[in-house]
Amino acid sequence: MKFVSLSLLVPTLMLLIAGTVSADTLSFAPTPADLEDLDHHYVYTWRIDNVNLNGQVVTSATLRINNIRNWDNNPNMLFIYLLDTAKGSGVRSFVDDPSFSAPVMDITDDFANARYHSNSNWLLASGTGMTKLTQQSFLKDYDPNVPGDQGTNFVYVFTAAQLQALQNYILNGNDFALGFDPDCHYFNDGISLTIETRPVPEPTTLALLGSGLAGLYLRRRRRRTN
Repeated sequence: MKFVSLSLLVPTLMLLIAGTVSADTLSFAPTPADLEDLDHHYVYTWRIDNVNLNGQVVTSATLRINNIRNWDNNPNMLFIYLLDTAKGSGVRSFVDDPSFSAPVMDITDDFANARYHSNSNWLLASGTGMTKLTQQSFLKDYDPNVPGDQGTNFVYVFTAAQLQALQNYILNGNDFALGFDPDCHYFNDGISLTIETRPVPEPTTLALLGSGLAGLYLRRRRRRTN
């Protein structure tokens, strides 16, 4: 009798189980496109409501900012956060430079810095969960009439820890938010977020996998004994 290696059958069983479930893709974009003009005098939140994982787990998340560019050559930084929630639905803003100076010389992460957190108009309630995604500077605004002069298609892929935070935030109320603190003036051609999920294997499926592997192991062991 010909025996099949256990190491060959394990991947096959995993593929059979994976074939019984299907992954989902959740896509989000502000409507209307309120985040195409990230003014350096403001902090922004974008709350995304009615998100239901339906028993699935988050496997990946990607934030895209199309053709983002800075309005001048001064030092600049865009701080981006993942938030448990925000006070207002959709896109909301808070003035973090009341003087409306130009250019802005104060590069301060106002999600991390608490200087405005006690303000009644601040975008987050006290104690809201925050996970910093990234911070990034960008090139000067481009001239469409100059060949090769363009902005940046910025793509950010969440880390494993950030994916876990995203899943926890969604499960805590079926919503979450993104926060943007632009410390210079950025223009872009649209922001979007894509989340990939997959179902959690049911206990019966896991039990079948476990019993199958156990059977293969015992069969192989008997063969060696014989």
